[in-house]
Amino acid sequence: MNAAELKKRAKELGADLIGIAPYERWADLAPDKNPRSIMPRCQSVIVIGRKILRGAFRGVEEGTNFQSTYGIYGRDWHEGTFFPRVTYALCNELERCGAEAMPMSGGVPGGENKIIGNEGVAANVSLDSKFFAQAAGLGSVGKGGFFLTSKYGHRQRLALILTDLELAGDQPVELDLCKDCDACLQACPLQALTATGAGAFALNTKLCGLCQNGRQNSGALRYEPLDRLAAACGRACLVALENKIEERFKAPFRKRAVWERDINGKVTVKPLPKKGE
Repeated sequence: MNAAELKKRAKELGADLIGIAPYERWADLAPDKNPRSIMPRCQSVIVIGRKILRGAFRGVEEGTNFQSTYGIYGRDWHEGTFFPRVTYALCNELERCGAEAMPMSGGVPGGENKIIGNEGVAANVSLDSKFFAQAAGLGSVGKGGFFLTSKYGHRQRLALILTDLELAGDQPVELDLCKDCDACLQACPLQALTATGAGAFALNTKLCGLCQNGRQNSGALRYEPLDRLAAACGRACLVALENKIEERFKAPFRKRAVWERDINGKVTVKPLPKKGE
């Protein structure tokens, strides 16, 4: 199976995005972040993505439903039920061709913090999905820390497949979707995002963890352990990118005044700016 055949089959199985990061792009990573600490003969890291439905953000945007829309279909079932079927099926295709394929979720928690074997590498190897997605040509990390693609903006989740099959890699891209934009920074009610210069922001994770504006704790196995995709910053990013990405809709996402809660949970509502403001 070559790269073109793999991508075609991945799309047939339900992947919305797929890219390949060959060995030379991550060969110099430290052992605790290197795929070869997990699979010594790994030649390629395959990164697959499944889009998050825009409608899954709707309940949070309106402030009327947080769990059965985004919590289930945007996060838990998406990443824990729907997506693994695609990952497993694609691994199955690779192993039928004689290549070993190791499926991995979008987030990898640290393991035991001690040496077990593997040439002295501690058993807490953790791979950075966003790094590999960028190395696989799927997009790049934006100012606010979201991984952005030209097709969906931040509306996707990622998973990895390690394989000993040598595959042609995809060219990394540097997107300019954040150019002249700081919507995520301006939208954060707790000021957990702060500008650090050169168009970059830093995230205060402790303060972010107190956010009651759609931020959800997902757990270490998830692609976004501190899930801000549907939080105030994430939804502001969604709004800012809707005319910059490939998948577009007939009507704008933001239809009403914007609600927000401060650190004590007090709610305020801000009217939508008028056209031209």
